[in-house]
Amino acid sequence: MTSYPSAEDYIKAVQRPGLVFDRPELAEAQFDVHPMLGIPVPASGSTAVVFRATVGGAAQALRFFTREDASTQQRYTALNTWFAEHSLTGNVASCRWLDGAILVNGRRWPMVQMEWVDGRTLDRHVEDLVEADDRAALETLAGSWRDLLRRTQAARFAHGDLQHGNVLVDTAGRLRLVDFDSSWIDPFTGSPPPSEGGHRNYQPENRRWGPWMDTFPGLVVYLSLLALAREPNQWEQLNDGENLLFRHQDYLPPHQTRAWLWVERLHDPQIDQLAARLRACCAPGWTATGDLEGLIAGPLPWWTRTTVHPPVTAPPKPKAKPTAAPSWPRPQPGPQPTGQPAWWRQPTGPRPGPARPAPTQPQPANARRVRAVGRYLSALVTALAWVFGSVLIAGALINLAVLISSGSVVAALPGLVLALIVLVLMVRRRRRRRRQPPGKAP
Repeated sequence: MTSYPSAEDYIKAVQRPGLVFDRPELAEAQFDVHPMLGIPVPASGSTAVVFRATVGGAAQALRFFTREDASTQQRYTALNTWFAEHSLTGNVASCRWLDGAILVNGRRWPMVQMEWVDGRTLDRHVEDLVEADDRAALETLAGSWRDLLRRTQAARFAHGDLQHGNVLVDTAGRLRLVDFDSSWIDPFTGSPPPSEGGHRNYQPENRRWGPWMDTFPGLVVYLSLLALAREPNQWEQLNDGENLLFRHQDYLPPHQTRAWLWVERLHDPQIDQLAARLRACCAPGWTATGDLEGLIAGPLPWWTRTTVHPPVTAPPKPKAKPTAAPSWPRPQPGPQPTGQPAWWRQPTGPRPGPARPAPTQPQPANARRVRAVGRYLSALVTALAWVFGSVLIAGALINLAVLISSGSVVAALPGLVLALIVLVLMVRRRRRRRRQPPGKAP
């Protein structure tokens, strides 16, 4: 197997575009650089790295592979043709494969040049709507998501890795898909599936690569957005940076995790119906055999039916801002609860839950101010840490050069070791940041 360049190799290479690119427009590309480090810093994924660069006066996302089995020229050429023929160009970030585009480590390597979508990833957009308590916008977003799935599945296109990081909301409010390494179209029928299987917090146990593999994650996102439109405050308790509301553990029986219990307590007929369908899709051996529209409209299995909530007969009252449900603690990874009956023996009536304390009146404005101050302080501490670390590393390297020139190499080692420790801590802190740049597509 060919050993592809690493992210560090590409970072070094793109700092000299006139030497590593043979196409004139790429040789003159201007790469965005980190404000502190002064070098291009890409968004990194498991199979590729993505740099933002200005090419020919337009912002582009340049994607370089770090694994041989990531994708091929034939796949991207076929996908581009399919997008154009089925009027999907407005729903995806346009891209083209360039073979032998960049020279790294004495060899030329391929690149995917993509349209840079100005916007935010789906989870960042949702977080902003939650903080603004904009329930109407969240419900509108849910409708846009369902419409997107309706169009892509009707066009016989399956993305293969629908998740918050691969869905961008552009400045016009449109949903745009990126990263097509796992995608399927009709011409790929009979081909072996790609190595990437999708984000585990959005996929069922027995995901089958093919035309309907977006149905399950499509339902997960749709249900999450509608539930947040009913009660946005639960975002803080259920979102961990790698999901919207549901996680992989929630798809395993007996389906009594915090997410499921909160969804039940919304007592919303539409949410109840969608939650029942998602539970049915989590059954052992289930595989999608149709699109999201067919799944939502289809009959419910008897063992997933929920209790029907009777209508309220009291006189209508003036609408008031809903009071937030009591917050559950943020879920922590751990073993599934034991002693629960098997999934097929779950009662169909309401489950007893813990005693609920009297809800208190939320104070969204104060909460937003506290979060804003926290983010400002965190950014300030991070900036100071980068400045201190950069100065320390630069000083250590200068001292090392002086001592080496004078023949005292051993005396420079303590300072160099300290600088390396600071560098490692800085890199680890950066990697813990869960947010990715808007043009992320690895």
